[in-house]
Amino acid sequence: MLTQDATITRDQLREQIRKSVVDAQAAAEKAATAAAQGGARPGREVIVVGPTPPVGTPGVGTPPFDPDILIPQRAENIAIAFFVMCAVVIIGLPLMRAIARRIDRGASPPAAIPNDVRQQLQQISASVDAIAIEVERISEGQRFTTKMLAEKAREGTVVTPGARQ
Repeated sequence: MLTQDATITRDQLREQIRKSVVDAQAAAEKAATAAAQGGARPGREVIVVGPTPPVGTPGVGTPPFDPDILIPQRAENIAIAFFVMCAVVIIGLPLMRAIARRIDRGASPPAAIPNDVRQQLQQISASVDAIAIEVERISEGQRFTTKMLAEKAREGTVVTPGARQ
């Protein structure tokens, strides 16, 4: 329901718009007539500026109020986006929880090693340690032999391995 003041304001606004359109058309016709008669100089363009819109008119980005439209288009878009986001959260939350649980569980623990295999591994480990000690003794003997041969060579005595003195 519109009041008498709103109706008058709307009618006044329509009249101002009609007047500005008529003025713009008259200015365009005047410029076209002047250009046809040679009134415009070559190399110069005639720019016709229409009257400024009256104060209080809606801006370019804001459509005028229409009482027949119950929900503006932007509010409709926001409502649709809200409900789509709610649906995504309702469906996505359980999926993300399931994925997180699977990641937290990780891989299954390795199978237990049987006792007989464990004993064999311990025995092999002990054997490897014994072999390492024997190899160390052999290398010490080799170093000692090399050192003795180097000392004899400095003294000038020729020593042949395997020969007894």
